[in-house]
Amino acid sequence: MTAGGRPAGARAASGDADGTFGAVTSPQGRMRPASRPRRRLSDLARAFALGGEPGEVTVTGIAVGSADVQPGDLFVALPGLRAHGADYAADAVAAGAVAVLTDADGADRLADLGVPVLTSPTPRSVLGPVSAWLYDEPGRGLTLVGITGTNGKTTTCYFVAAALERVHPLTGVVGTVELRVGEESIESPRTTVEAPVLHGLLALMRERGATACAMEVSSHALALERVGGVQLDVAAFTNLQRDHLDFHGDMEGYFRDKARLFAPERSRRAVVCVDDGWGVRLADEVQIPVDTVATRTDAAGWANADWRVTAATIGLDGVGSTFTLEGPDGVRVEAASPLPGLVNVSNAAVAVVVAVRAGVPLADAVAGVAGARAIPGRMERVIERGPGQALCLVDYAHTPDALALALEAVRPITPGRLVLVFGSDGDRDQGKRPIMGEIAARLADVLVVTDENPRSEEPAAIRASILQGVRAVRPDLRDVLELSPRSEALRLAMELATEGDTVIVTGKGHEPTQEIAGVFHRYNDRDAYLTALAQSWAVHTRPDGVTVVDSSRAATPDSTRAALRRLRRLRRERDVVVGAGGTRAVAVLAAPDDLGPVPVAELDGLGRAAVRLGIDALLVVGQDARAMHVGAVQEGSFDGESVLVDDPAGALAWLSEHVRPGDVVLVKGGRRAGLAALAAELAAGSSQGRTEGPAGGAA
Repeated sequence: MTAGGRPAGARAASGDADGTFGAVTSPQGRMRPASRPRRRLSDLARAFALGGEPGEVTVTGIAVGSADVQPGDLFVALPGLRAHGADYAADAVAAGAVAVLTDADGADRLADLGVPVLTSPTPRSVLGPVSAWLYDEPGRGLTLVGITGTNGKTTTCYFVAAALERVHPLTGVVGTVELRVGEESIESPRTTVEAPVLHGLLALMRERGATACAMEVSSHALALERVGGVQLDVAAFTNLQRDHLDFHGDMEGYFRDKARLFAPERSRRAVVCVDDGWGVRLADEVQIPVDTVATRTDAAGWANADWRVTAATIGLDGVGSTFTLEGPDGVRVEAASPLPGLVNVSNAAVAVVVAVRAGVPLADAVAGVAGARAIPGRMERVIERGPGQALCLVDYAHTPDALALALEAVRPITPGRLVLVFGSDGDRDQGKRPIMGEIAARLADVLVVTDENPRSEEPAAIRASILQGVRAVRPDLRDVLELSPRSEALRLAMELATEGDTVIVTGKGHEPTQEIAGVFHRYNDRDAYLTALAQSWAVHTRPDGVTVVDSSRAATPDSTRAALRRLRRLRRERDVVVGAGGTRAVAVLAAPDDLGPVPVAELDGLGRAAVRLGIDALLVVGQDARAMHVGAVQEGSFDGESVLVDDPAGALAWLSEHVRPGDVVLVKGGRRAGLAALAAELAAGSSQGRTEGPAGGAA
């Protein structure tokens, strides 16, 4: 869904529109109660002092996106940055809208529309209250919890939802990842949906018997009054860090918009994390009852916090963390976060306090948070660590502070190298890009700089800005790669990583699309990982009995050693089938230089390693990899067991002559060597043969 309230796949219905969707749909407009309200338009006009002639019209719903309109709806046409929603009123009427609410400018565009047109000087400001009125104040029958803050909203929201589920049989979730009522869920178009959708969801929850809802509330939603007509039982603040300055102007403007959630008409009670100065200030300024939570001993508000986290322990199993939470009146409880890192200790602690203030007993709140299910795109474990396989994670970190926290959380569970795939959003705060580059260069070992959502900007320019920051820390760009598209960058990172490493891709998290030049393409980091896994060790068995392993897309010395060990295991497995001595291991290797030139001694060591591992034949491709051949010969490979050829064509000619049925052939090399075509041709043989994917690995 775009900023103008239109769902995926639909034409824009307001001036907030910023792109077009291709083959992507969102059913958010249908997430309404089955029992439709019936309200007279004249009563609505009178209740909200609207201009215009309502006539004798009955309204049964409300929509701000023309593609969300259902028969009987009031269509609200809002002014936007690039267009006016009134320009789509005819589409709305054709879809069944029975009236339009807009401003004076919009009304001037709607002559002879054929339905009543009502006006308000500020239609956005009445949109929420009108939606609440239409659905008969659906939020009043629910325990409502809202979470705001730069980072941690989604994780904290899911933690709170898990705690609420301990005492509420049926709950709802409204947030960045999904819109959920009980077990029914759809993709969410944005962090906080427009007011008509929100109140329709709350009405649906009420109709189905839900008694509680946890929701994320973004600063954009507060500035644009998307949560109008809602009063929360508990509002929570996680933190305030640099983000969205393209929208809010500066940090002061950002803070003021966040603070709107804590006005008495918007929330009854507050829980504020005072780890940063913004939280301390917010707690001082709010005019509602507030609990403060400090999750670090160096927190800005540690001294006066109502709740404190002590004795936090980061689990080295990579799964979660434990901590002690101390509260008012001597309360002390042992708690846990199911996600790794101190940042998730903070999220879990805030969630426990929020749940308690929402009426959940402390023991249930702690148990609910500790048992929360995996959260899509938040430290999500997609591929587990295993023989020859790195741990692969997805995280939504897209701000400087969030990126630092994510990398710091992953470092303790990474025995080897930390490989980061990241970018930065287009048409958003440009100042954070070099900052994120510096952080990445400081905290990760290998960087793959790629695209996030370039939107209308030139992707290469965004990457260049990130690399500017990287160079401030690594002037020689050591272990730094730049690659687009994002799926190929992620594939390369997986190819470069080995068993002790961790690959983390940040910035998009759960997002199901990538926006490039105004077009939304289906893309998801988790799916990209799984596709890359399937193709990283593609095993092809030809009809003539030759097995070809295509691992040709990228290579480093470490990943090449891992591939040789894996080749030895595969040969042993095939030997059991073919018979003792019937299977030979053949390694076709080019320079593993995807992280830069490889020293001669390193290449020499790879050749020697092939001999020590019992590889039966080594075919080295390219004079730049000659030292591998020399190392193999000096280690004891004679009589043609090691061969050097100039290029892939020479390699294919040698293989065509020397490979025999039962052989297992590994093709591995850096991208520059161009072995992919060789692997494909070798795998095809005289016919396509049978293809196998990798065994295991996916979480």
